[in-house]
Amino acid sequence: MSVLPPDLPRLQTLVIYLRGELGLAERALAAAEEREAAAVRQQPAPERAA
Repeated sequence: MSVLPPDLPRLQTLVIYLRGELGLAERALAAAEEREAAAVRQQPAPERAA
């Protein structure tokens, strides 16, 4: 048995809502990845062994 509503209007509303939430999650992920990349770039390079 599905937990999704069977009728078209509610399914459409659910899809619209979930697309919006997915967009928010994708933007949050991109921001977190950029923060991580910036932190890595700010770390000093390891010294080379001679």
